[in-house]
Amino acid sequence: MSTKAFPLTLRVTVSGATPDEIREKAVARALSFFGLGTELDVISAEAEPDAEAEGRYRATVLFRKVA
Repeated sequence: MSTKAFPLTLRVTVSGATPDEIREKAVARALSFFGLGTELDVISAEAEPDAEAEGRYRATVLFRKVA
């Protein structure tokens, strides 16, 4: 395996009031990293209530670029 090209994952943490808002923000952050138009896999995603903001949730999503 070349050290110039290896699989890379990206972990993003976002907050939102709804699952759709969380998904939209997380995908936008991943695309800004990997590049617009990149096909992404979600490896894992977990959400929990945001202790700092009532009625909002924090989510951590792990992305990988589709090979």
